[in-house]
Amino acid sequence: MDYFVRRGEEQFGPYTLAELQEYVQSGRVLLSDLAKSEGLTDWIPVSQVLGNIPAPATAAVTAAASPEPLVPLPPNLHWAIVLILGFLTRQIFNCAWAFVLANWARKLSGSNQAMVYVAMYPAGILSGIVGLGVGGATHRDIVTGIGGILFVAGLIFYIIGIFKIRDAMLDYYNSREKIGLELTGAMTFFFSTVYLQYHVNEIARWKKTGVLA
Repeated sequence: MDYFVRRGEEQFGPYTLAELQEYVQSGRVLLSDLAKSEGLTDWIPVSQVLGNIPAPATAAVTAAASPEPLVPLPPNLHWAIVLILGFLTRQIFNCAWAFVLANWARKLSGSNQAMVYVAMYPAGILSGIVGLGVGGATHRDIVTGIGGILFVAGLIFYIIGIFKIRDAMLDYYNSREKIGLELTGAMTFFFSTVYLQYHVNEIARWKKTGVLA
């Protein structure tokens, strides 16, 4: 049976009973922290879960330490608002929100890849538009062709960046916070930031209720 640990508004786990005992003995989990398993309807003190195992002498020194430093969520803007603002701004807002999510992915994975690819998206799109405009005005097919290539490259970079964000979310929330996060490739491709933000909303709800819809 696995247990979740709650301290204030933060939730950790799941941990096995053996891991929970180990964390208490190391001082990373406090006996006064709250715990809950699938068989429990209410949060109860960790001390009630473990019974009378001895607390370490160093627990008072490490009482302020969390089990693991966690990466905070990005702004919990509702996914429907992201969708509407993207539609009203002709996807300009979605581009800006992709930067927000890419910066968050950088904290999750420790890699700047998502940010780099997302940044190349507007650069490629703008360069492509300029190339298409200049090529059309001067009737130079080669300039028009280069503009088209840059425009398509910008779109490709954006898709790669979105999938890098997805990869960072999957790795972090399935290896570190272990919530069983699932993100399908098709939904990520077609709905990009809206789909990812939907799951940000779900993760935020999980941190408050312990339930991942």
